Amino acid sequence: MPTRSAAAFHGVCLAGSLLLTSAMAPVLFSAEPSWVKTTWRGDAGWTAVQGSVRAVVIEVRSRLIYLGSLDGTLNLLNAPYPQALPTEGNPSPNQGGHRFWLGPQSRWKWPPLTEWEYAPAASVAPSGSVLTVVQARIDPGYPAVVREYAWEGGRLRCTARWKDDGQPHFGLHVVPVDAPLTLAVRLVRTAEVPAGAVAAQMVNPEPALQLPHPSVTVNGDVATVSSGIKTLKVGFAPQDLTIVRPLGWKLSVQPGAFEGVAIAAPDHGYLSQVWVGTAKEQLAELEQLSPFLKGDAGGFCASTIYIEAIPPSR
Repeated sequence: MPTRSAAAFHGVCLAGSLLLTSAMAPVLFSAEPSWVKTTWRGDAGWTAVQGSVRAVVIEVRSRLIYLGSLDGTLNLLNAPYPQALPTEGNPSPNQGGHRFWLGPQSRWKWPPLTEWEYAPAASVAPSGSVLTVVQARIDPGYPAVVREYAWEGGRLRCTARWKDDGQPHFGLHVVPVDAPLTLAVRLVRTAEVPAGAVAAQMVNPEPALQLPHPSVTVNGDVATVSSGIKTLKVGFAPQDLTIVRPLGWKLSVQPGAFEGVAIAAPDHGYLSQVWVGTAKEQLAELEQLSPFLKGDAGGFCASTIYIEAIPPSR
């Protein structure tokens, strides 16, 4: 299957101002850890350790739910416990962990499909260093999603695969983190996007972003996004989104490769996105999107991100 990186796609100058992302030098590790069965806070799951970082995937939420310190005491992902399922009074409770949806959201509005958020995995199986999570398929209007998790050096590869169902989708990886959040990002200004960032579309088209914004300050080509002020979802040119966490840790959510045929890009190609809320919100979100994809020669599409938990020693 042909694989293209976000950098390759966004380095092509197309209508939509598709932009080049910077590369991050890999950290070398000596082995690719295998996944082993575990019980995590009462839930059946799988864990793999790289250095001083532990990753945990649980079956009932069909996703990566923990990434952090080896001893399990510091989760860099927002992941509330106990699990809350939808009710009439709360139709979309936060499941936390690494979310993956197929965009655009304007097709399905809110909340996300049950199989993307609330259904247990149909199956989970390790093969060497790769853990494959087959998600349930409930809505016939969307293809089944298959996730893969694998350590590649010091970064956890998070891949979602689906089969072309006749309409283009883009992959939307959402990594919730505990608020408060402050994040420095690079602005890339073009004639089409003079602010260097866009108000990311969720359901309805958004007006042009005006900077500065109550949640965004600007200093030259660097913007600083802060949670706890005013709700905003903002898109930037593809880049690593790296934040400081407690006890000297950092978390970095990085764009990866995609597979399939890219036909367009959402949000003018500003595919590295951040959602922040008001002071009442307990989380913020770091997001990486793929282009709109059609199937490769075999009819398949895939979207990858990397999540890196950086201990204080690094």
